[in-house]
Amino acid sequence: MSEPEKNSEGGRQPRLFTIAPGQHFLDCLARALLSGHLPEAEGSPPDPLDLPNYTLLLPTRRACRAMQEAFLRISDGKALLLPSIRPIGDGDEDRDLLFSLNPGGSERASAEIPPAVSELERRLVLTELVMKWSEVMAKSGALADITAGIHTPSQAAYLAAELGRLMDAVETEEVELVGLNELVPEELSTHWQLTLDFLKIVTQAWPDHLAERNLLSPMSRRNQVLHREAERLETERPEHPVIIAGVTGSVPATARFMKAVASLPRGAVILPGLDKGLDDLSWEAIGKAHPEHPQSGLKRVLADLGFDRNDVAYVNSSAPLPVHEIRARFISEAMRPASTTDGWQEFSKSADRGRTKSALEKVELIEAASPEEESEVIALIMRRALEQKNQTVALVTPDRILARRLAIRLEEWGIRVDDSAGRPFVKTVSGTFLDLIIETVQTRFSPPALMALLKHPLLRLGLAPADIRRASRALELIAFRTAYLGEGLEAIEQAINRRDQARATGQPLHAAVKRLSDDDWTMAQDLVVRLSEAFEPILTTFKDRTRKYQLRQMARAHTQTAENLARNSEDSFEALWSGESGEAAALLLTGFLDETIRQPEIEPAHYGDFYRSLVAGHAVRPRIPVHPNISIWGPFEARLQQTDIMILGGLNEGIWPQTAEPDPWLNRPMRAALGLPAPEEMIGFAAHDFSQLLGADRVYLTRASKNDGVPTVPSRWLLRIKALLKGLAIEEALEGDRTAPWLFWAHNRDHAPEQTVISPPAPRPPLSARPRRMSVTDIERASSIASPLRRALIRAALGLPAPEEMIGFAAH
Repeated sequence: MSEPEKNSEGGRQPRLFTIAPGQHFLDCLARALLSGHLPEAEGSPPDPLDLPNYTLLLPTRRACRAMQEAFLRISDGKALLLPSIRPIGDGDEDRDLLFSLNPGGSERASAEIPPAVSELERRLVLTELVMKWSEVMAKSGALADITAGIHTPSQAAYLAAELGRLMDAVETEEVELVGLNELVPEELSTHWQLTLDFLKIVTQAWPDHLAERNLLSPMSRRNQVLHREAERLETERPEHPVIIAGVTGSVPATARFMKAVASLPRGAVILPGLDKGLDDLSWEAIGKAHPEHPQSGLKRVLADLGFDRNDVAYVNSSAPLPVHEIRARFISEAMRPASTTDGWQEFSKSADRGRTKSALEKVELIEAASPEEESEVIALIMRRALEQKNQTVALVTPDRILARRLAIRLEEWGIRVDDSAGRPFVKTVSGTFLDLIIETVQTRFSPPALMALLKHPLLRLGLAPADIRRASRALELIAFRTAYLGEGLEAIEQAINRRDQARATGQPLHAAVKRLSDDDWTMAQDLVVRLSEAFEPILTTFKDRTRKYQLRQMARAHTQTAENLARNSEDSFEALWSGESGEAAALLLTGFLDETIRQPEIEPAHYGDFYRSLVAGHAVRPRIPVHPNISIWGPFEARLQQTDIMILGGLNEGIWPQTAEPDPWLNRPMRAALGLPAPEEMIGFAAHDFSQLLGADRVYLTRASKNDGVPTVPSRWLLRIKALLKGLAIEEALEGDRTAPWLFWAHNRDHAPEQTVISPPAPRPPLSARPRRMSVTDIERASSIASPLRRALIRAALGLPAPEEMIGFAAH
């Protein structure tokens, strides 16, 4: 092992590295570790038996799995003992807790820290506090914008979610809200005083609840675990290598932990895609003036570490290749800070247009007419990649609707895709079933809601699948395929009886109803009886609509009704809670039924909307075999990943990047005074992801020019790229491969060419050409040659008897 470098103060220079865009991050990382170039730049290859002593920390679990595959590729499939590969975050670096670095390390620290409150408990308690505060304000006669929309529990729940996001932002940045009273002079803002009173929920009521339950908020506990682990590393200073790779340090506590790792005797930090070629003027402009720049987050973490980008070196053999360097240089110019875009003029004069165009040869921009056409284009690209070269391909987009459209389109071709975000719970089998139950009760068993529930695959009512479908069909024909104005199950039963009487008295009925048998009528009547028994728990609760119940009481009635409806002929409702969606439903409803969680009281009429507000945002990832070469990732999941073809979809302003929405509680000066980052900082992290993904070998950029008939605005990054290409007079650089007209193919997906309709043959020779006489011999000869049908037609046309008649004479 080489001696560590010394800084100007005599201490050890932290080992800071980066891997350029265009290089496969994980492959470069694995190659450097196996060759001995990490954690020291010029080390010797490690003993294979020493590799398990290495600790490698990556941003996500997905990156950890991909890292194992990278070691397999670099070692040519040979048997290998892997380092300890662990994620810093379970799914999101900004939200999840650090996993243990070594056995007993942060696990001991974590055990000493109180547990974090669950997201459901936080949502329910904050909802109750919001509802109580709004009641007090309404009684006092005080009016404010923030109370204008709080009329139902569901509205309070959405406001509670906003409060939760505010608390997460404050705790992530480790700032205090104690100075809120001094942000705005009292005589200048009456509304702000009401807002301050409302925010006492966060500053007083919520901390009191956590103290009473001996719990911590998720972000606060995450920070404590990170700080405790950083202190342990600084104290124990382990000798085994510890390496953090691909982490941007967007959380202050994470940045401190990175600093502790970098200062270890064998510690190293590998930053993703640090732009070492950006001119100094633009680098200095990045920061508070331009938080939307891709490098703003990395500049911030370098400042937290106490070093500049000149202290960062490339990981061995990870410097950009010439073609990638030209492309990276172009992207860096396109994304430069707005205050220094005058440098584009100098760049347009000095840049080699031919080489720049060649570097962008494998980057293609496709602007579809609609989101549906965009998803069709992406599906065609993926299918062609699989059929022609069996390449790996991934769609990266924050647009969940686009991702779902693509997944459904691929399923039509028998291709199941790995969607990292999963499917919304409300769109799953169990989620839809639970929602339809509420919809049916809320609409008082209206025909559309009831029939949707009856046709759901989970509904059984103690019958066999064929019987429940037959009974549902009979009920629909008898009661709902005529004028129906009733409400409730009693009205449905009366409608069946009226139609039965009409049938008995011979009144005119529809042909489909006439075809029903007596068993069908009996099954329809029995179905209404079974529905009455199954819905009894929730109907009993809904009977008194003015009475208030706790959420657990309503959820218990909801659960019992669902089990009654899903009970099959074997008296089992296991199908309701089986599978991924069933497990998710059971977990959610178990949380609602928890007796230890403080809950608001609501009226039955508000339960449906309140339930939907609580389950909104929950997703279920199906555990099914998926195609190994196709993936759908969000921008965060795509970090450190690389495939043969990268498709960056949904590149419209407001989608990617998402709009920097104003904080509903704190304006920009208030956020700055409290030490909170500007909303544009999240755009900067999104821009960094976009810039990194553009380094892939083959890239498709897609967007929809209209959405629901309304013109869309291209992503600001696309506009910058187009503007710079126009300045270089190479606007055609993003036209891509002309031999693959994706839009033309997408347009013609549902196009059916005109077909010439040919009438069936009907030979009709003129009378002059028809025989007037035909001998018996000719008839027999023709009969032996012609088909049986043709022979019968000929005999009938000539008035000859059928062959069976001859058999009859013989029998006589």
